[in-house]
Amino acid sequence: MTIDVDSLSDLWITVKEYIPSKDRQTAADHVVSVVADSGLSEDDLKAFGGTDAYLTRAVRDVLGEEEVPEEEDDVYGSDDY
Repeated sequence: MTIDVDSLSDLWITVKEYIPSKDRQTAADHVVSVVADSGLSEDDLKAFGGTDAYLTRAVRDVLGEEEVPEEEDDVYGSDDY
């Protein structure tokens, strides 16, 4: 059985209201871990992470931070003198 991202998001939003604020990140981490282990695709996991800030952090922890390449100064390849 698979569950769609919209249903997961609705479920999280509903249940989150019953979780004390101080425990929400821990709960989100656990939920994302379980969902990731269930075989949800990476794209769907990222979409689920877009539900709120708690899930966003949890998904980033599970998938790892995406590295943004640093821009290098092109000192020698520039045509500007």
